[in-house]
Amino acid sequence: MKYYGTKNNKDYGFYEENFENAIEITDQYWINLLNEQNKGKIIIPFEGNVIAADEKQYSQENGIWKKLSAEETNIKQLNIQNAIRVKEIQNELEEIDKKRIRALAEPSLKDEDTTWLEYYNSQITELRTELNSITG
Repeated sequence: MKYYGTKNNKDYGFYEENFENAIEITDQYWINLLNEQNKGKIIIPFEGNVIAADEKQYSQENGIWKKLSAEETNIKQLNIQNAIRVKEIQNELEEIDKKRIRALAEPSLKDEDTTWLEYYNSQITELRTELNSITG
């Protein structure tokens, strides 16, 4: 037998010995949980049991896990995607800023009508517009 829970009201984990408020699970179920964790799921206490859950479908509020509705799951997924995109945009802006510095130091044309500096400035404007639409 294994036991799942927290001894310090903060860090959850599996234990060999029983303790107050621990959830008892079989060794086979423990192996199944670890296999699911290896596939990207999280292990959480839920309604008196220990489950392997898709992180996007559950949320922790005041130390208690709850299953999200379909709408809440979609909102959580959108927030995750937005956070990833914000980081990507920030990285792209840093790279373009480096190119803009070179374009200032070595002015030349990208094509017949556009300098490299104008081109990079237009890319930055587009990225900042997208970033503002995400972050509000």
